[in-house]
Amino acid sequence: MSKEIVVNAEENQTRIAIVEDGKLAELYIENPENKRTIGNIYLGRVRKVMPSIQAAFVDIGQEQDAFLHFSDLSDNLPAILEFLKHNAPKVAKMNVEKLVDSENDPSKRLKRGQDLLVQITKEPISNKGSRITTSLTLAGRFLVLMPLASHIAVSRKITKQKERRRLQALAESLVPDGFGAIVRTVAEGRDAKSLDTDLKLLVERWNRIEKRMAQGPSSPALVHEDVDMASSIIRDQFSSDYDRILVDNKSLYHSVKSYVRAVAPKMASSVELHQGNEPVFKAANIQSGADKAFRDRIELPSGGYLYIEQTEAMHVVDVNSGRSGRGMSQEENSLKVNLEAARVISHQIRLRDLGGIIVIDFIDLRGSKNRKKVHEELKKGFKDDRAVTKILPMSDFGLVEITRQRLRPSITTTFSSSNGSRGGDGPPASDERTKELSNQVKQQQAEVQRLRNEVQRWKREAQSEDSPPEEVRTLKQEVSRLKRELDEATQAAEQAAADARNAEREAQQHEATRDEAPKAEAAAIQPPAAFVDSIEQWIQNYAADGNRRAVTLRVHPFTAAFLSRPVPSYPTRWFMNHLVRVHIEADESLSPLAYRFVNPRTGQTLQQHTAAAA
Repeated sequence: MSKEIVVNAEENQTRIAIVEDGKLAELYIENPENKRTIGNIYLGRVRKVMPSIQAAFVDIGQEQDAFLHFSDLSDNLPAILEFLKHNAPKVAKMNVEKLVDSENDPSKRLKRGQDLLVQITKEPISNKGSRITTSLTLAGRFLVLMPLASHIAVSRKITKQKERRRLQALAESLVPDGFGAIVRTVAEGRDAKSLDTDLKLLVERWNRIEKRMAQGPSSPALVHEDVDMASSIIRDQFSSDYDRILVDNKSLYHSVKSYVRAVAPKMASSVELHQGNEPVFKAANIQSGADKAFRDRIELPSGGYLYIEQTEAMHVVDVNSGRSGRGMSQEENSLKVNLEAARVISHQIRLRDLGGIIVIDFIDLRGSKNRKKVHEELKKGFKDDRAVTKILPMSDFGLVEITRQRLRPSITTTFSSSNGSRGGDGPPASDERTKELSNQVKQQQAEVQRLRNEVQRWKREAQSEDSPPEEVRTLKQEVSRLKRELDEATQAAEQAAADARNAEREAQQHEATRDEAPKAEAAAIQPPAAFVDSIEQWIQNYAADGNRRAVTLRVHPFTAAFLSRPVPSYPTRWFMNHLVRVHIEADESLSPLAYRFVNPRTGQTLQQHTAAAA
């Protein structure tokens, strides 16, 4: 399998893509408003200790208090508390092995108002604060350093016993007193020099934390900020399995190149700088894949389609056969669409980084063998997923439940399009167009500067007294040609700059009007409760007859906006209550208090409700 990392770094945003066999597999977006916090170490203050839920809440300076479960209290907690008592704390001065926690009741280890060194393991999601631990770690390329600990461990993925013993002995001889370490998978086959270089960088990083603590910061305070998203992905993922890292920013390129040259010199040639005029995501043929990650509806090759929607508690995926199935029996068609959907769903879940509970409503299958095939196809799709994922077998209703490790909000929750814009009801193309034009302006300006330099150089050559007359004539002709090119490039740069300004104005106008549209829609029509109850009553009767297939609800555009606007939306509530997927379609031919239920596969009207009946 060919693998590569593609990095698009701009002034206010960085996009990182993991590409497998030419297909976008993972996408990460980071900007100043949404910075990575996993790995940050804080001096926090305990706000509440709640034995009833086996947890404590710690103030680390974020909007919500961080959540510390008792299972995340490390055995070296006494060493951490002792460390905090010193004015100029130093691990080297402490006897960590003697500081053993003898208290069996976690609720007695913590006290309200107590200062604590903690590290973020899961970013805040929705209205929940960060999840933290007292098990402090500093991750490097080959080692994970554990301050105030004493044990050495080797990654379970290194299976050869001889290699495990070698790495264990090597780490024990290198790691200083007062520290523990975990030898990472990529350290397999590495020599002592590689591990020692990595260890020195990590110890130096911890020394900076000790200096920060010696300054006597008041809690809550950030005492260590982990590397940014791009650096963490390259540090944790880049290995000999990857063919290249493609970066479109010269400064970041040199930084990545230097890092790779230091930790893996043989792989430094795999770091490349993108120099084409085309945006790097387009040049790598992954822009369309990135755009698909932000669509609710995904088309399947056979003509079927699926919807991916988010609720407060879970993500829900609905599979529909659409126009597929010509010349096939119902069971054959359903199996074909479900297998296609299983492959697409596993890819989209990983790409969007969906976590928590995910419920998939597949098309009903009669045969247990066919249901098992879909389940196996789904498991196969998550084989390369680094997140811990559990998949339950398909139920008789065609439902599959998945739980997937969630460390941060999904990109579709945080952003509205692949260009990193937020909250988008508007077309992402406007922001994308602005960026493309800005890039064109920069390229044109660079070309203008290059031509100016060329003109000056040729002028100096032509004015040289040593040049023969014929050569002078040729040089003057070349200067004239370059001047014409310079004029054309200057005009192109000015036009590109004007286009960029216009595109930015349009984007700002859309941003200004976007928030007013929902208000206008809501003011225009507020469907009465009886109208909504009428819709739900029909769905309830439909489900009571044993129907579990999705239906399309056609309503006036204003009514569609009303039903879709709340969180959770009305279709989500109906699904949670009756297990029936309802897809809303706007239809201007209907009056605001009329609706029509339609079979999405046949187009047949299932129920008609007129305004007069309301």
